Amino acid sequence: MTPLALAVLALALAVAAIVAKNLTVFRRAPAAHATPPVSILLPVRNEEEAIERTVRAACAQTAPGEVVVLDDESTDATPVILARLAGELPRLRVVRGRPLPAGWAGKAWACWQLGAEHARHEWLMFVDCDVRLAPDAAARALAAARAQDAPFVSAFPRQHTATVGEALVVPLIHLVLLAWLPLWLVRRVALPSLVAGCGQLMLVARPTYLAADGHRAIRATLHDGLMLARRMKAVGASVGVLDGSDIATCRMYAGLAAVWRGFSRNAYEALGSPAALGAMVALNGAVFVLPFVALPWTLATTGPGLAASAWAASVAIALAIRATLARRFGAPAWTTLATPLAVMLMLAIQVNSYLNTIRGRPVTWRARVYAEKKG
Repeated sequence: MTPLALAVLALALAVAAIVAKNLTVFRRAPAAHATPPVSILLPVRNEEEAIERTVRAACAQTAPGEVVVLDDESTDATPVILARLAGELPRLRVVRGRPLPAGWAGKAWACWQLGAEHARHEWLMFVDCDVRLAPDAAARALAAARAQDAPFVSAFPRQHTATVGEALVVPLIHLVLLAWLPLWLVRRVALPSLVAGCGQLMLVARPTYLAADGHRAIRATLHDGLMLARRMKAVGASVGVLDGSDIATCRMYAGLAAVWRGFSRNAYEALGSPAALGAMVALNGAVFVLPFVALPWTLATTGPGLAASAWAASVAIALAIRATLARRFGAPAWTTLATPLAVMLMLAIQVNSYLNTIRGRPVTWRARVYAEKKG
């Protein structure tokens, strides 16, 4: 037991070092000054509950430009709300999406129409309908793109959670991002797989988007933030990643059941292979679950000693990582103590996503059914 305890402790120390380094790289957007016009692009489908707040926030931007909303064949009150807002907000333009072609995911199709056909400005900002922009969001995201000399930048908004289930799982976005991916290498290494992206808020130069074939090149994806970032890197464009917690907020899902369904639809696509899934289960389990089980077991069976001390140190490191991320990104403080449960839920979602894929189970999202590809 002692060799295992020491090995896990060494791994936990390595993860803590990666997180510490990443936190110096994962910066917020700088202040903005003169800003060219930006096309803020919102693909929406059946968003009657969220659409008005999102559109009003988008239209309140300090950056000049337009807000273009593509209504993707909504069947609820979304079109009625958009018609009313279009008569009230001068910056808003509402367009009707064309029917979904075979082989396309709905969001990718909507975004491609927006970026390739409807946007009028050189910079495109794709925003999900559950994201609320701060007034300076577009201007500061553009300032970040210029500072990083990157024609593509994605920002991770502050994640708002209103239930226990949401608070357990959703903040782990930052753990996955910062514990295992060396962000300082994203712009230095040309490997497309060494990249991060968040589809909730993406800013891209329109010439680069069109040259890379944008969402058309990733038409079947249900994880457009990551896949578009990989596409940009594959064609030689620099990719930037931002801590967007002070320029945007997002409530991804309402309740644990929605969290389970939502993450299960694309968690495995982000990993990409059974080997990557196995590595994530093993590594996250070793650092953020196993020490919490092994410490009391060791104390009960063999008592204090080197193994127990190593397990205790691993527990302390895991809690310190989670506490640091909770403070930085506004997650509830109590979620730190729930680390092993939260991580087990995350791993269960990843495994469930994989099982759905290999069984060919369809994904239902926004009243559309997508056939899963077997992996």
